[in-house]
Amino acid sequence: MLERYIIKNYTQLKTISDPLRVQIVIMLIEKESTVTEISKEIGLEKAKVFYHLKELEKQNMIAIVRKEEVKGNIHKYYRATHEGFKIDKKLLPLAKEDAEHVYNSLIVQQLENTKKIVSKNSHLITDDTSMAQTVQINCSTKQFHLWKEKYIQLIEELEQMKSDNDNHIFYINTTAIEIENKVFE
Repeated sequence: MLERYIIKNYTQLKTISDPLRVQIVIMLIEKESTVTEISKEIGLEKAKVFYHLKELEKQNMIAIVRKEEVKGNIHKYYRATHEGFKIDKKLLPLAKEDAEHVYNSLIVQQLENTKKIVSKNSHLITDDTSMAQTVQINCSTKQFHLWKEKYIQLIEELEQMKSDNDNHIFYINTTAIEIENKVFE
């Protein structure tokens, strides 16, 4: 299992603050891809995709994981070097606005990917194989952080459980954000 990429300096933060780069990195977290595959998926010219890949590669956010020769051409397959991002708390006071922008881009892109995955797998959705819950909870930031740590531990526990005869793959996306005004009255 890959670790989270810790953003420790402003250059790294600026590199990932571009929503297009966020989209590319999330694609590369999910699977390895070539410039051509990424270009087709996001509808951007190969040269522009290549530029963004090089910027991400400079910060070790992605890497070439393999090369394959196809009809005399070398195809480079890129993959994320991590499973997500975390911004070092020491950097936050200095770059709060940029950090907020990065977190916003990450959440929006993850939700877009989740919509695609749900759509592709809608035929598998039953009460036994899925769940969705949206709640609005009043609590302190400290209480939220305690809950978040427990949730992370619970996910890690689920990942480590092994089943010999009844293996299914579950895609879990949980989103929690602070909001200014109540959504549910």
